[in-house]
This record gives sequence, C-alpha cells and structure tokens, in this order.
Amino acid sequence: MATANGDRNLLFGILALQMDFISRDALVRAMHAWVLDKAKSLCQILVEQGALSAARCALLEPLVQEHIQQHGDDAGKSLAAVSSVGSAGDVLKQIANPDVQASLIHLPPAADPYATNFPSAGAASAVGRRFIILRPHAEGGLGKVSVAHDGELNREAALKEIQERHADRPDSRARFLLEAEITGGLEHPSIVPVYGLGTYADGRPFYAMRFIRGDSLKEAIEHFHKTKGSLNTGQRALELRQLLGRFNDSCDAIAYAHSRGVLHRDLKPGNVMLGKYGETLVVDWGLAKPVNGPASKEADAEEPLRPASADGSAPTQMGSAVGTPHIFPSLKHQTALTRNPASPDFTSMLLLTGNPLCFKVPRPRIRSRMVKTLAPFLKAEEAPSAETFASALIRSLEE
Repeated sequence: MATANGDRNLLFGILALQMDFISRDALVRAMHAWVLDKAKSLCQILVEQGALSAARCALLEPLVQEHIQQHGDDAGKSLAAVSSVGSAGDVLKQIANPDVQASLIHLPPAADPYATNFPSAGAASAVGRRFIILRPHAEGGLGKVSVAHDGELNREAALKEIQERHADRPDSRARFLLEAEITGGLEHPSIVPVYGLGTYADGRPFYAMRFIRGDSLKEAIEHFHKTKGSLNTGQRALELRQLLGRFNDSCDAIAYAHSRGVLHRDLKPGNVMLGKYGETLVVDWGLAKPVNGPASKEADAEEPLRPASADGSAPTQMGSAVGTPHIFPSLKHQTALTRNPASPDFTSMLLLTGNPLCFKVPRPRIRSRMVKTLAPFLKAEEAPSAETFASALIRSLEE
C-alpha cells in the first residue's frame, strides 16, 4: 500500500514537472519532505512549500487519476508509460527510502544520458549533486539558511547561500566567502563545523554546515527568567551555573578564534546555539575579521588563519560600528580593552554575562563584584586574553 501511494505521488510530481508547473528542484525537495511525512500527499506538500498553486493542484489530481485508470488502475504501469524525466530521475535516486526507490524502478531510462545534470550544490558524486534543499530555515542580512539533505552521508545539513539581491555584488560575495572560510578554518568543539564550500552554475556561493537542533542562548536565558517563580533557590542556582557553563564554552571558542587571529565582532546570545546533549556552538561568523600579526605567543599554538578570500574584502574603517546595534555596548573610557582590536568581542562578553544574567538578580551586589574583579583589566596597559577575561567574569558572579 505504501509503495502504491509512493507511485501515485511520484506520478503526480512527474506530470507536474512535464507540464512545467514545478521545477525539478521543487520536485526533489517535495519528495524529500514526503519521505519525512507520508501522511501528506505530494500535492499538499508542493502547495505548502509554495512550489505549486492550489488551483493547479486541483487541476492535476483528476489528470493523475485518469492516467492511472488508463493503465489498469496500476500507478506503477502509469509511471512506466511516462516519458523520461531526465536528470531529475538521477537526483531522485539519492533519496534513501524504500518506497521512493521502489517507485523509481518503474520509470523508463533517461532518453539522453548526456543531459545537463541537476544544478549542483556540492561536489559531484556518482549519483548527482551532494546537497538537496528541503525547506527554508532562517534568513539574515546577507545570506539565507535552508535545511538540506546530504546525499553522500545521508544526513541533514544546514545549507547557507547568498541572497539573490546580493548575489551580483562582488563585495557581498567576497564577504560571504570570507565567512565560509573563517567558519570552516576554525576547528573547535564550540564552533559550528563546515562540511563543504562551493558555487552554483551561475557563480553564487554556498556552504554546508552542521544543522543544530536546539535553542539559542538567548532563548535559554529568557526561559531562565520566565521560570523564576516556579523554581526554588537551589534549582535556580543550578540553572544559573549551567548557563554560566555555556557562557564559558562560548568564551573558549572566542579565545581559540583570537589565538588564530580572528575576531567574531557579533557575539550575542542569539548567536550561541545550545544542543540537546550539552553542545555549545558559536555561529554566524558573518562579521568576523582576520587581523594581522601573530595571534598567539604559545609555542604549540596553531598558525594564524589566513583565508584566501580575505585579500579581496574591504577593510573596516577606523571608528565604524560593527555587530548588532542594540547588542553592542560602548565603553566610556579609553582603556586597554577599547584600545585592543578585539574590544568588540570583549564588550560582547560583558553583555553575555551582564545584561541577561546578572542584572536581573540583586544589582548593587553583582555590579560591585563585577567592578572589583574587572577593575585591573580596565587599568592595565595591555588587554587580557579572552580566556582570562571570561574567567574573571565568571569569578565575579560566583564569589
């Protein structure tokens, strides 16, 4: 029964494709979605994804039924009777689902074995392109992120690509490529791993990375304060300590980035993702910047990161603001922290602990401890390392 249902859905998709109602990309994306939710018809999924109008869906359904009746009420025979679907058939073979594979057996062989392949996303493999977009996930200022299927390793991934309105701007492409290279070059347990970098046929860049299931630190902080009345003092102290542990993990990632000569410049609770199994991942390195000179004096430190695309990126003008405006706090005095090129990351660390966590508990006591602990850094000639600064912040909360 499941196979017959799969045959009918595949027939619907192929007829929609042949009538130019949908694209091959939309067909493959919808079939992936159907594998995850077989209670829905392909028609319903295409409408929900915005690839097909409800009117065309209603028009196609009786045509599909008529086609099946014409072939002895056998959807498999109907599939065998349709003309070749070209490269879409090859890409559909990447879907690791027995119902889909059973339906594909009925399709006739491709009429042209040298037909142009499905638009590439990732290095070509024996079965076609590697990453197939399933659904949109999030959108930022420069790029957009979709949930994709990794055909090589049969897993979900996050595929980030440059938005169309920025695609033709050389400076935007350079910034996007720099983000991808920096993110991929920073190999740390608390920095999201990158799986691959590539370009579409029209030159638009994309890169694939781990798809993180979980909440952001911002959401975790909001939950912490919403549950204030339902938890006793001990429970709240435990949750606060867990949040501080996440903060410490984030600072470890920033300290590592600084050791490689890279500044994040947009560190905020929304850019720290919390996995369901204790993972803390700093994401969105879109404003990150490599700095000149040796990044670390440690003997066993890794070499400074030197992204190839950094040569074509425009330098930040002295005095210009970076980062999310309402998240970036300014220091009033010219201290060692503000004179240091890494000051945006240091002040963001202050925000990560200060505003969301500390200032919603008794203010005078917390502020007094923070000022006492951080005063030496504000008066020092040289700014501390991110690791030292983070440790001092945590001590000011735990004393």
